[in-house]
Amino acid sequence: MIKMKRQRYVWVTMLPAVWLLICTVTAGLIKLFDANPAVGFLALAKKYSAAADAGQILAPAKTMDQMQHVIFNAYTNSGLTILFLFVVFSILFYAIKVGRAAWTTEARTDKEAPYQAMPPASQV
Repeated sequence: MIKMKRQRYVWVTMLPAVWLLICTVTAGLIKLFDANPAVGFLALAKKYSAAADAGQILAPAKTMDQMQHVIFNAYTNSGLTILFLFVVFSILFYAIKVGRAAWTTEARTDKEAPYQAMPPASQV
């Protein structure tokens, strides 16, 4: 909308995008840092690591090898969540950068390719 110089309508896309950003970041942070092992990946890894160090086996694991898999999976999920949040913030940063540049330019900055008809399916 900003690139098309329709700033008046930015709220139409901005409002749902901000809500989605708030929900996504909140959920990611909760999954990472919640102290409840049923919710937080790091709390789960810490709980299972402490039990493994003490020689205990917690359900659903039945062997020490499965305990190590639970710990590894919790840390893997944490890493993927961090990566996902990094991608979300990268997109946000790029969108703000492009939006600010388009806002300060007088002319439209959107670019569309001219229409090209698709060839008939028999020629593809």
